[in-house]
Amino acid sequence: MTGAAVAVAAICFGAALVAADRETSREFLEVTGFDVAITSMQEGAMNGPGIAGADPDAFGSEWVRLSEQVFDPDAMIEDTLDMMEAIMPQELVDHGMDFYGSELGQRLVEAENAGHGVSNERQMAEGEMIVTRLADENPDRIKEYRKMSAAIGGVEQSTRAIIEIQVRYMMAAMAAGASDIQYSEAELREILSQQSDQLANAISTSGIFGSAYVYQSFSDEEVVAYRKALEDPQMQQVYEILNGIQYEIMGDRYETLAARLADLSPQTDI
Repeated sequence: MTGAAVAVAAICFGAALVAADRETSREFLEVTGFDVAITSMQEGAMNGPGIAGADPDAFGSEWVRLSEQVFDPDAMIEDTLDMMEAIMPQELVDHGMDFYGSELGQRLVEAENAGHGVSNERQMAEGEMIVTRLADENPDRIKEYRKMSAAIGGVEQSTRAIIEIQVRYMMAAMAAGASDIQYSEAELREILSQQSDQLANAISTSGIFGSAYVYQSFSDEEVVAYRKALEDPQMQQVYEILNGIQYEIMGDRYETLAARLADLSPQTDI
């Protein structure tokens, strides 16, 4: 969420409502598992985004070191708390903690937190096998996963956000002289927009596979209960804010990372 977006959100959500204090916001992060969602971005960055026109693997251990610095977990949590204090009303914090603090909510958080510690390759492989089985035995379960995704922003929002992050990352990489490609921002946006359908399909597929993996131990009734909780208007406001915070932190860090790529020395195997 850019500075302007934070200001707008503060007007929309906070003008007539009391914002949560910092300690309550920190408790919210722990209860909901959003702290793990934020800090796990470091691992993703260390694996390399591969969107700068050069292979991050070429930088070897230097890439890992820089990613660890830029995506420092404690700093990302503090930035999250800063934005929550600015735009997250106490009413929405309470609503989120009421559900995720419940017995079902805590089991969901435990499963989601564990999922962040599993490699994407494993989640996708095992999730695909589960979805293949569900398609024959329980197709309604797949429909529930799609409804859950739609309730918290959906594929379209994720696609727009990722394209924006790619633009910020690649513009910073080009400005730093760390990319082999050179486009204007308008040209870059046009190129990425032409790939948006393919990106959306990939996001949709990975989302279904990921949900199938993470929630495999939950009953159909529990998945339906979760979907209904996510469709609650207040919970949708919670996720609107959380998604904005997560994408802003991600975009800011990748932009910073790209700007510092020129400081790295490509490594080669001997």
